[in-house]
Amino acid sequence: MKTLRYFAYGSNLHFSRFEIRVPSARIINTAILPGHRLTFDKHGLDDSGKCNIMPADDEVHGVVYEIDSTHKAQLDALEAGYESHPVLVNSITGLVQAFTYVAHDNMIKNNLLPYHWYKLYVLLGARNHGLDPDYCSLIAEHHSIEDPNKKRNHTHLSIIGIETHALINKEGS
Repeated sequence: MKTLRYFAYGSNLHFSRFEIRVPSARIINTAILPGHRLTFDKHGLDDSGKCNIMPADDEVHGVVYEIDSTHKAQLDALEAGYESHPVLVNSITGLVQAFTYVAHDNMIKNNLLPYHWYKLYVLLGARNHGLDPDYCSLIAEHHSIEDPNKKRNHTHLSIIGIETHALINKEGS
């Protein structure tokens, strides 16, 4: 079985979510991509902001997963609006060659906000992997909005492990 290394910095940091998307995923290590910064400016199909990386005098923290190479096409399809790019990241075991996703220029829109559930994937994933607390605070401080689609909101919060049925029943949705 041939494997690939993938550097995740956004919602795929949340292992429960990523494992649903790519069952062969195995955590290798945390890592840092220098010369970039994390943004939430990729236009999602649901009209919210999704994570992206931009060149900058900064660094993006994430995790390196190993995946079966046969799952790459499936992941590419799930990451619509992004393009796969090779990156060299720093991990505690040294430099790691991997690929990551960068939003196509036509998918970048300023002033987008992520939905709360999306930001939680990123934040909880970062915390669960033990990423730098200051970096996690930057994610936590980023503004987010409520998803107007109650069913989608419930689905994602359930994957995260937050039960919303009482809230949904109370709202009568």
